[in-house]
Formats: sequence, structure tokens, C-alpha cells
Amino acid sequence: MPREMLLALEGLVEPFLVKWTEHMNRAGYLLLTTAKKEDCILSYQGFLQPLWTELRARRDLGDFASLLRRQDGWAEDVLAMSQRHRFRGVTAEMFLGCFKTLVHSVEDLLHEMNAPADRTLAATDILRRYADALDTLLIGHWTALSQQEALARLDASNRQLTLQKNKFENIFATTSDLVLVTDARGRVEEVNKAARFFLGEPSPDHTTVWEILDLKGGTMAEVLALYPPDAAHEIGIRDGTVFLEMRIAPFSSVSLASSNYLFLLTDITGHVRYRVTLEENVRARTAELEQKTARLEEMNITLRNVLSSIESERKESQRSIAHAVETTLLPTLKYVQSADDPAVRRGYAGLLSDQLMRLYDDSGGGDARLLSLTPTEFKICQFIQSGSRTKDIAEALNLSVETVQSHRKNIRRKLSLSGKDVNLFTFLKASG
Repeated sequence: MPREMLLALEGLVEPFLVKWTEHMNRAGYLLLTTAKKEDCILSYQGFLQPLWTELRARRDLGDFASLLRRQDGWAEDVLAMSQRHRFRGVTAEMFLGCFKTLVHSVEDLLHEMNAPADRTLAATDILRRYADALDTLLIGHWTALSQQEALARLDASNRQLTLQKNKFENIFATTSDLVLVTDARGRVEEVNKAARFFLGEPSPDHTTVWEILDLKGGTMAEVLALYPPDAAHEIGIRDGTVFLEMRIAPFSSVSLASSNYLFLLTDITGHVRYRVTLEENVRARTAELEQKTARLEEMNITLRNVLSSIESERKESQRSIAHAVETTLLPTLKYVQSADDPAVRRGYAGLLSDQLMRLYDDSGGGDARLLSLTPTEFKICQFIQSGSRTKDIAEALNLSVETVQSHRKNIRRKLSLSGKDVNLFTFLKASG
């Protein structure tokens, strides 16, 4: 249906801008206009909004004559837009010419929808009837204003434009950021005071932005592909001793008639150097942690080996004790129980005591005083025997260095080494 085709135009703003730019350029108006992109979008929406309102309400738009006679203010937005352009010095011929290129652009969009020919024709007929009525109202409204009033409004607009121009020139000149303006080919046309001080005056042989800023690419198209607009890019100049954050802003995003580019640069050398220092510290700390982890893993392996050796020795000691009890202690105890003579029993008891002490010595127990140590103190003794330092013992047993030192004092006390000039390592080696 023609109605759906015309309502579908609401979502074709970007294709419209492309079409309108092409029509304006062919008509010779593009270089003369100062309209911003957002103004072009508002013109498109302002032109079609009354039509969309009628179509959504499913009301009959009426013929050309009825549109001219309507008194509901349906064309007020477009008429107000024409008045603003007139007060900015736009001639009637140029405004109406631009209006016609707008209508032609919308017609192109309708023809590109690939709808049946009869529907496209019907939609185009509605659009032309609507545009013709607006065209007629625009001419009448344009001629209704007096020349004196128009000149007064034009003078006020010029003053306002001059004030705006001065304001932006002051911002351009005084900002601490570096600003370069290039043409469509990337040749630098203007630099602000900060950029001139920082980069120096462009030489005749190096006038393109990629030469001045040491950018990759040899054409503006390549630069834009490597450094997409509206995104921040970190670049280095002066052999990597100075770093800048760069943003590229196409003037076409503001005005369809402009093909220039603005390069905004901020000195971030201090930030980059600080970041490099942090990265180096992180790498050093990571390497240190990796080394510490490797040492802990080696200590864990050593600890597992020690524990495994202790377990093997314990099992072997149990087997040896069981054998001694079975072959020596139990027979001797049996003799003690069966002897009637007290002297004989005392003799066997002494023999039994000697055999028990010999059994302890044969089990590798060493000094009997070691039996008074706690399990933790006994483990620490084993580490000391293996030559481990206090710090290594603390890390292996998950204790503080102070706790290990306190255990060492208790061990010396229990082994009667307090106040003696005896090395605990040497003593334990001799006892083992």
C-alpha cells in the first residue's frame, strides 16, 4: 500500500542524507550551504511529519486545492524553517531549489523500495501533491515579509554569527590541546597556537597530516582506515619519546557541505611513561612470585620425600620392634614369670631392662630425651637435621618465623642444651 511506503520513509534518514547530498551537489547548492547534518535531518522530518500524521490517522490528505485552503497550521513548521533561512541571507531561489532537491531525494527513496509500479506511482503522486501545496505556500509566505524587516532580521543574524565565529576562534586559539585542520586530501590548512608551539610550523615538504604526526598510511583514506574517526588512538612522535592521544572528527558529521577533518591531540607522555613503569613493576613482581612459587614447590617435594622416608623408617622400626619382642622380650618375660627365686627374677628383670634399652637404641631413636618432644618439635628437629633454615621451616610448616624460633628454644631446653655452647644441628646429627 502507498501508505506503508510513505510511513517507511521515517526509518530512511541516513539513505536520504546520501541522496540529498548528491542532488544538492549536482544542483550547485552544496558548496553554498552552511547547514549542519542535524539541520538536514530536521528538514527531512519537518517536511514529512504532517504527511505522516495524516497517514497514521488514516485521514484523506485531500487534493492540491484543499491543502491550500486548510487552516489547521499543517505547514507552519516548514514555513517557519523558510523564514529562518531567509533571515540568514538565503535567497528564495536557493531555498526553493534546495526544497526541490529534498523532494527529489524522497522520490528516489520511494522508487528504490522495489514495490509494484502501481503502488510506487500512487505513493509518488501523494508526495508530489503534498510537496506542490507546500511549494505554493512557501512562495506566498516568502513574499509576504517586507524588505525592511528581512534586512533587519538578516543584520541580527549576521551579528549573531559573527559572535559565534569569534567565540570558536578564541577557543581554537587558546585551548591547550593540539588542533590541526586538514582538507579532504589530508593537507594541513590550519593549526592552533598550541600545535604550532608543540609541533612547529609545517615545512613546505611535509604538509600532510601523516607526515607531521608520523602516522601510518600515505593517503587520507588509509589514515582513516587505520585510525577510525571518533575513537581515541595513541600515537608516538619524535622517535617514540613523546606520546599523544589523537581523535579525528570529520566536518561532514556536522555539515554535509564540508569535507575537512579536525585532528585533536592531547599530550599523554607522562601517563604513558607511568603506565610503562607500572607494567615493568608488574612483570618484575610476577617473576618474583613465580620464583617463590617454584621454591615452595621444591620445598614441598623435599617435605614429601622427608615424610615418605620417615614413614618407611617408621614401618621398618615397627617390624624390627615386633621381631625383637617376639624373639627376645617375650621369652625373657616368660622366664621372669616362671622363676621362683627372687634373685633369679631380679636378674631376668635387669636383663629385660637392658634388652628394652638396646631395643630403643637399635630402633634409631638416639637420645631418649627426644621422646619428650611434641610432634611439631620433632618435625622441626627433622628439618634441622636436613639442614633447613628457620625461614624455610616456617614456610614449609605454615608457621611464623617467631613461632619456629620459640620451638627451637623449647627443644634446646628439653634436650638440656640451654646455656651450653652446643649447636642444635650438630647435636641432632650426632643423635640421629
